Amino acid sequence: LMNSLLHNLLSFSRTSPMNLSLFDLNAVVARTIRLTEHKAEISGIMLTVDLDQNLPPLQCDAAQIEQVVLALVINAIDAMPHGGNLWVSTRTLPDGEQIELQVRDDGVGIPPDILPRIFDPFTTTKEVGKGVGLGLAVSKGIVERHGGQIEVVSELGVGTTFRIILPLRAEHPEQAQAAAS
Repeated sequence: LMNSLLHNLLSFSRTSPMNLSLFDLNAVVARTIRLTEHKAEISGIMLTVDLDQNLPPLQCDAAQIEQVVLALVINAIDAMPHGGNLWVSTRTLPDGEQIELQVRDDGVGIPPDILPRIFDPFTTTKEVGKGVGLGLAVSKGIVERHGGQIEVVSELGVGTTFRIILPLRAEHPEQAQAAAS
């Protein structure tokens, strides 16, 4: 039952209509940080936020992108049970057409055998009862629906960096049309 429920949740997150509007990614990041800074503080985590002040507005479903940022920040905090550093940054890529969001931690890292499967549903590095491993699968789906990509680099004992690259304009013509109507 649990599995079919989660399966439905995943397919819903892939097919729910995208509510596209022009949005400031920095505002999404700032809101996420406000939601999580207490959790970071009590975990002994030092937050460094570096937002590109000249970031152009992003055509996106703000609620979905917020979900992605939240998942990455919470994962990073959970990866540092004994405290550490969390860096969140935004920047416009040199082509001027894309934005990069980076969430980096100096936590425990992701085991090399799990890394290739990190975006698969139900893959989790958290202890039993702490997570179902849907956050990254759903996040990847959301990023790809926006025409973007998500990458991860991780080293055990050193930390993990997630990079999300999003086009300023969602690429699918039918979505652009829906947004215009």
